[in-house]
Amino acid sequence: MIKPRDSIIKLRKLKQIRRKNLEKNLLDVQLKGQDHYVFIKENGKAQVVFKDGEWIAEHIRTAILKFNNEVDRIDKL
Repeated sequence: MIKPRDSIIKLRKLKQIRRKNLEKNLLDVQLKGQDHYVFIKENGKAQVVFKDGEWIAEHIRTAILKFNNEVDRIDKL
């Protein structure tokens, strides 16, 4: 019989694994070779850092938005 605490621990571990995989996909696949700095904030969301007036490519912005939406979805599990 599974204890309620065991399921909570498993859910937390699943969330950690999903976040790790999302972060790896964002940095290693979608934004590979880009010149902008991407920071992962304390809440797990990504933030692009760039100089004032510097243009950000649309695919970078889209990738960051998709990543942050997935992080929100994982938090709601």
